[in-house]
Amino acid sequence: MNILLPITITEAMIAAGTTIPAVDAGMGEVTWVAGDYSLGARRTYKGWTWQCTKAIAGAPVNAYTPDDPRASQHWEKDENSPTNRMAPFDEYVFTAAKQRGGLKYVLTPPFFNGVAMYGVEADQTDIKVYEPGAAPGAPPIHSHGQTMWEQAFGEWEYLFGNLDKTNKYTGSGYPIRPVSSLEITLSRSDPQAMAELGYLSIGQWQQLLAPLSDKGGTEFGAEVSPKRYGLWKANGDGTYLRQKGRVAKLITASVLINAKDAPRVSRLLEKIIDIPVAVEASDLPQYGHISTVGFVTGTVRAERATYARVNIKVEGNV
Repeated sequence: MNILLPITITEAMIAAGTTIPAVDAGMGEVTWVAGDYSLGARRTYKGWTWQCTKAIAGAPVNAYTPDDPRASQHWEKDENSPTNRMAPFDEYVFTAAKQRGGLKYVLTPPFFNGVAMYGVEADQTDIKVYEPGAAPGAPPIHSHGQTMWEQAFGEWEYLFGNLDKTNKYTGSGYPIRPVSSLEITLSRSDPQAMAELGYLSIGQWQQLLAPLSDKGGTEFGAEVSPKRYGLWKANGDGTYLRQKGRVAKLITASVLINAKDAPRVSRLLEKIIDIPVAVEASDLPQYGHISTVGFVTGTVRAERATYARVNIKVEGNV
């Protein structure tokens, strides 16, 4: 099992070359400036959308920034509405960065070896890592590119079925540097189609390996099930109200690890509690569906002198 311990991405880590502007006027964003505002006005500030909950007229309140405690009665942060540029770095998958034809992020995160993307809508994904300050045209020190079209399950699906696209990517083995330049590009074959990136996590993969092995310790029997957040209400006459909602994943798994790793894994579970993280039961393709972004809880049990058992539960995010 692999768990990505995330690095918090700040606006300062988003470098030149990123195609989504800090304030995306094309998506209807308007930056906050000092002045009077009417009830319901929405403005962006420090990566988030804020809504005016009480009309603002005159000094000094019209000069208070939305995050100023003195403005708390006038501005409310919309937790479900990051700016288009910062959307992949909040906790949710459904809040996606969007750009027609494709999008690119250039980031400068420290000390990472893994990348996880969910809520991807693209035809091609390309990831490149450069040394900091590399000259234009310099070769990357690491690169990966892949189509987002999935392999057909069989010959019938290949010939007659509708091929699907995967909406996620997880990668490891990135060269660790104090600082490096990470370029992530999502491309669409149709320049009018919208590219989307719902969730982007960059950090260090924490592996739960089997005892005396370099393979993952997840046991057979790992389960994944969908959890729906739709509305279904039965009426007295047999009719019903049905409204489709977002869907998340629930994952349960048992992992065997070396007894010497038990303290490390126990600390890891403490560290990520109440933090959404990218999780995958295995890096083998046939188990790719047992992965999600969500909240991890678990127990570490001393089974024998040589190995321990970790029971993991993941409640996926929407």
